[in-house]
Amino acid sequence: MKNITHNRRHFLKQAAGIALGTSAAYTTTAGFQLANALVQPNDSYKALVCIFLFGGNDAFNMLVPTSDAEYAAYKTSRQTLAIEKNTLLPLSNQNGAGVALGFHPNMSHAQQLFNSGKLALLTNVGALVEPVSKANYQGNKSLLPPQLFSHNDQQTFLQSLQSSTRRNGWAGRAADAMQSMNINKKLSMNISLSGSNIWQSGNNVVPYSIDAAGIKELENFNKKTSDARELSRIQIYQALLAQQQENIFQREYARTQTLAWDLAGDVKTALDAQAPLQTVFPTGNPLAANLKMVAQMLSARSSLQVTRQTFFIGMGDFDTHGDQLRRHDILLAQLSAALDAFYKATIELGIADQVTTFTTSDFGRTLTSNGDGTDHGWGSHQMVMGGAVNGGNVYGQFPELIIGGKDDIGEGRIIPTNSMDQYAATLASWYGLPAGNFADVFPNLARFNDLDLGFFKS
Repeated sequence: MKNITHNRRHFLKQAAGIALGTSAAYTTTAGFQLANALVQPNDSYKALVCIFLFGGNDAFNMLVPTSDAEYAAYKTSRQTLAIEKNTLLPLSNQNGAGVALGFHPNMSHAQQLFNSGKLALLTNVGALVEPVSKANYQGNKSLLPPQLFSHNDQQTFLQSLQSSTRRNGWAGRAADAMQSMNINKKLSMNISLSGSNIWQSGNNVVPYSIDAAGIKELENFNKKTSDARELSRIQIYQALLAQQQENIFQREYARTQTLAWDLAGDVKTALDAQAPLQTVFPTGNPLAANLKMVAQMLSARSSLQVTRQTFFIGMGDFDTHGDQLRRHDILLAQLSAALDAFYKATIELGIADQVTTFTTSDFGRTLTSNGDGTDHGWGSHQMVMGGAVNGGNVYGQFPELIIGGKDDIGEGRIIPTNSMDQYAATLASWYGLPAGNFADVFPNLARFNDLDLGFFKS
């Protein structure tokens, strides 16, 4: 019965959420940035912003070798999907790559962020339980994540880092350990722009759901109203919620409704009190709209009395089995432009050093083409952005992009050389997770040599 009760409560907590948002207009001025920086305290606030590229981003076309020999191997492997060398955007000061690299031609904003030292690249990272060699993989001698190459299973594993039936995420477990750092005990440390997710769900902490459309409070239930009929309606509803209920579902529903009602008002009040941001975000870009909302929440951090927060945004549709060149071009352009606008917003707020944004995805894609697209792969490349990031550098071992080569387990699927545990632990170390919690939050970390991948400034 104890497990059944816990699962019911967890389900009901997961179901609770209120949609928030903003419609503020954005323009950029250096003068406003300076003024804002002068009035904002040098506080201890830190935030992690996770952008999950759902479907499996083809990072081998996002980041391409430009050295002659390596590009030739890439073009042979990718065939009709290869990006022409003369269109690639060169990266400067790429310490650690071991090979010259260029961004996809639609990622000029990301190129500028990298070349200015605000964005770092982590190469060939993926789902691993332990280090894997090609020989051990082919000989069935390696511990592997469950159901490699399956969207649902790999999305779950990369967010949870657990192979068992226990299903909570590493940001959720971190929040379980750190939620007390926030003065505001009602608002979750973990804020989701994409609904319920495993990454932010812990044993005690669940994500608070918002969106980019605006705050959605209970209609005709404004506690600040002067309308007598509305006040009467509110009193009746409050009385109903306050009734003692024997059924656990009824009790949990009343509790979460009351909390969501209060939080919607609190968050709206905090957001309404902030000066409009001046940064311009691109229109017609769903990721940019969500990051714009995150920026609004960041501006209200002091009013909300929080010092630690995570934000989760899902972006699709990276499952490019067909029409890849056209679809991927659009997605990468949106990703690059949204990252640029968001970084500028953190500068405007005076907290660029206190916000780290990072990407992750189900898996990479195959080097081989299925004719018009790619299939599910394994290793991939990721981006990390922020003022605290030691940007303009490439971290990790860039793989050999040769079909049947030493890094290919078959059909152009590249074995990762960095694990998500290592990647996440590096982020969590900067975020301030206590050392005593790392073993629980990152259950596979002890199997790897490098516990910190080094992409933050010392």
